[in-house]
Amino acid sequence: MSVDYSRLGMDSAWNRLKRETGRADAHHYRFDRLRAATADLGLDPSAVHLAAEIASLAPALDVDQFFALIVLIVISLAALEQGSTRFPVTGALAAAPMREKLQALFPAPEDGAIREQLAGDIAAILKNGSAELVIGREPGARKPLLYLDPYLYHQKIHAAESRLAQVLNRMLSDQRPIADAKLIRKALAEVFANPPEIAGRKIDLSPEQRRAVELAINFRFTVISGGPGTGKTSIVAAIVRVLARLGIGAQDIALAAPTGKAANRIGESIARALANIPGRGIIDEALRAHPPADATLHRVLGFSSRRGTFHHGRANPLAERVVIVDEASMLDLALMDRLAAALADGAKLILLGDAHQLPSIAAGAVLSDLVPDAQDVSPPPYCAILSENYRSSGGDKAGAAIRETAQWINQGRTDLLAANDSPVRRVKAVAELEFSGVEHLEGDRKALDELVDRYMVEPFASEEFQALAATVYDLEQGAVRARDCESIGRLVAALAHARILCVTRVGPAGADQINMRIHRHAIARASSAALSAARGRAILAGEPIMMLRNDYEHSLFNGDQGVLVNVSERGGARRLAAVFERGGGYLAFEPAILGDAIALCYAMTVHKAQGSEFERIALILPERDMPILSREILYTAISRSRSSAVIFGARELVACGIARAIERFSGLSSALSGTSSDSSN
Repeated sequence: MSVDYSRLGMDSAWNRLKRETGRADAHHYRFDRLRAATADLGLDPSAVHLAAEIASLAPALDVDQFFALIVLIVISLAALEQGSTRFPVTGALAAAPMREKLQALFPAPEDGAIREQLAGDIAAILKNGSAELVIGREPGARKPLLYLDPYLYHQKIHAAESRLAQVLNRMLSDQRPIADAKLIRKALAEVFANPPEIAGRKIDLSPEQRRAVELAINFRFTVISGGPGTGKTSIVAAIVRVLARLGIGAQDIALAAPTGKAANRIGESIARALANIPGRGIIDEALRAHPPADATLHRVLGFSSRRGTFHHGRANPLAERVVIVDEASMLDLALMDRLAAALADGAKLILLGDAHQLPSIAAGAVLSDLVPDAQDVSPPPYCAILSENYRSSGGDKAGAAIRETAQWINQGRTDLLAANDSPVRRVKAVAELEFSGVEHLEGDRKALDELVDRYMVEPFASEEFQALAATVYDLEQGAVRARDCESIGRLVAALAHARILCVTRVGPAGADQINMRIHRHAIARASSAALSAARGRAILAGEPIMMLRNDYEHSLFNGDQGVLVNVSERGGARRLAAVFERGGGYLAFEPAILGDAIALCYAMTVHKAQGSEFERIALILPERDMPILSREILYTAISRSRSSAVIFGARELVACGIARAIERFSGLSSALSGTSSDSSN
């Protein structure tokens, strides 16, 4: 056993089993294989550590059952990673999902006997209750796992899902109007009749957009789902204007998103819409002067990183009368449970997002649970689904190709790269790429290197970019001086123009190795004076960075993107700083203070790209098929682009990904509808 496991309960369990049966060594081999296979299910090997610790709480198991319990727990963790809140483990409903998970963990043809034995041992454990200290059988049982036939839940997830369903059901049954019906009709009519004008064009709301606004005004709980370009921001601006006419001003509205970047973007978009309303009256002028403040959900809820607690909750509800959450596809169950618990009596909750995107990284896929997936299913009364795209004019062939490709992926069109009428242009060499619309390229590692060089290395070798990167920017009280903000803005814009997206972090086609390749190019062309040591390796001014987790002390949040630049304060020595945009300016931080919370992001995983938009993207597929390559991964990646998307990888991998829609199992939607049927998409 590796030294990594020397402190785990599993270690003593293996030793005990070896003494009693002499068979534990064979399971060590299987255990190592289990660790190696976790990446294919989107898990870190540490998930196996956790599973072993939990399984060690059931000392009565023999060696086969002990290993089977570890595998069962790993499967449950993989289900959470893919957005499920529960997973079928027995009966007809479980046959295909369990077979798929066991196949992913032990994929070799000769592993058939292992998979069959594991399936039998898992079924026996669940049937006879031999792991009763680990797996409870009643909804209220205080055990790590709950077996509520045919599903396996994590106890904390089941409790959160149940609490959330109760709150949402109360909100849906609350028919108290926000104002007199006549006043509501008048406010809606005023707003619809006087839309913003941007670039000389009136942003009139379509019938489906108007219905979304009306739902949000008339219901306490509303979900608005639509892809990029379907006008969700215009809808929010209209909602805010209607609310103001009903006596709910900006100070009564919490405008939030799961990440700082997404929150800033929705706040800026609404402010821009409010600033472009012709002939603003008193109400609209007041909103323009003081629009709703945007913040991350954690900040809205008053999360303390030092204490690990939230200031707002059931005992201390939010003061705001309306909470609007953008990019709700990134909402995990735990955060949604916290938010619902913190709502004041009578408060409104409006969720906006794209239900077809990847689920949150943490457990739960709240938005997709609340939005019906099938096109022939009527949406629930609290849900508005947007289908029309307004982003580009009919003459924008590149944008149209991106939208059509996303639609083909959503529809499960596995012939995307084979059909004669496919919106994807197929090329045979990197030199043939036009970087317009959607293009597909197959190739080996040499071709991948060529693509990376052309895509992310050559643009940053330009004299203009190098000059911006070499500039020393002046600081004043930790912020870049206003006179330098325009130059840094050009640097940030250049870096944000294009991005490489990867399915995984690891491997030759993973984000980590691609980042290192581009970084080595930057090091090779840099002068020695340009190098600066940080965290044990060289980093350079002009390199893009991203926050990997929330840092509430510095108001930096998971997914925030910035740039490394040279700075000087009051004529002092030049030093390297990590700069992030805030409120139209740029704040600077010592890289050493942020530590391993920041990483290079020339390339990033598709998960990390959620909530971002780029002019062009290149999606790098893995070298082989793996379960995390899914329809949602492909859709989310393509929809991040405005004008160009390059798909690099084997044609059969694209077809496999499109065919593999993430199968989610949840009890939330059935709890809201009052039925006991399964909610799986």
